Amino acid sequence: MQQIIIKKLMSNKKQTSIEWLESEMLKPNLSMKDIFNQAKEMDKQQKIEAYNQGRHNGQVNWGVGNDITAEQYYKETYEASN
Repeated sequence: MQQIIIKKLMSNKKQTSIEWLESEMLKPNLSMKDIFNQAKEMDKQQKIEAYNQGRHNGQVNWGVGNDITAEQYYKETYEASN
């Protein structure tokens, strides 16, 4: 359900996860933890979309054998290794 809310919010307006977070934090009676987690997911999706758009436009130059998906790129770049 959280994914649906996030996709709907992102498709209605082109605002960054930080702009969305700011507007949500001003609303009364909302869980800050839930809002923060949704903003983190929005940020992840925006980064993945930007990566895919860059690849589509030929702006990302990968060497032979170094072709990774947007999800792999995100995990390798932004998620902490365990």
